[in-house]
Amino acid sequence: MNADLKQIIRIQSIDLSVQELRAKVEGFPATSRKLDEKLSSATTALDSVREKIKTNQATRKKLEAETGSHEAKISKYREQMLSVKTNEEYKALQKEIEHAGLAIRKIEDDILALMMEAESLQQELKQAEAQLKNDQQAVNVDRKALEEENRKDQAALDAYLEERKQVEAGISDDALMTRYERVRKARGGVAVAAARNYICEMCKVRIRPQVFQEIRKNDRIIPCDACQRFLYDPENMDHPFEVA
Repeated sequence: MNADLKQIIRIQSIDLSVQELRAKVEGFPATSRKLDEKLSSATTALDSVREKIKTNQATRKKLEAETGSHEAKISKYREQMLSVKTNEEYKALQKEIEHAGLAIRKIEDDILALMMEAESLQQELKQAEAQLKNDQQAVNVDRKALEEENRKDQAALDAYLEERKQVEAGISDDALMTRYERVRKARGGVAVAAARNYICEMCKVRIRPQVFQEIRKNDRIIPCDACQRFLYDPENMDHPFEVA
């Protein structure tokens, strides 16, 4: 088998692996951010419940203060009743006391509703805290696995790039790599294609019978007439390299 063809097939295989690994390595930050967003959602939910509890407590405190104010009014009106001189004044103070009492009962009903809401919010709080804890544990596991995978991907990428340098150094035709890079750039990253049954497997264009017979020998670089990719016969390989 032609040595340069053998090397260029391996380089194509390496480049496809490098392309895949680079995409994973470059996508690592975005994947990591998604884990942060998962935690952010659980944290936001917990903060929301805590804010509701805070509002509930503040409202109850305000209502309790209003109750105290109405009770003070009732005490004042009762003291005034001891010194009134007319029946009309006495009745007016009675009415004020009744109004204050009604206001107190309304406030007490509101406070009771808030107390019931507070119990429900405490349950929501426990659930939100448990959810955040579970999410933190899951994210920690996922992040550890993600970081380990990223380290392996980076190591594999570095190994492929080093191997590519070594394989490229073994190519005797200096112009071959220039041609390879030009075709690879023009053809979506694939500059080498297998030829089977008189067909280029990448562009699917039929190969002339005489040219196909030459390709089957794998003894020289032959480009596809249609797509310009370097063609080879995968059934006539005499090297353990992966084929493209």
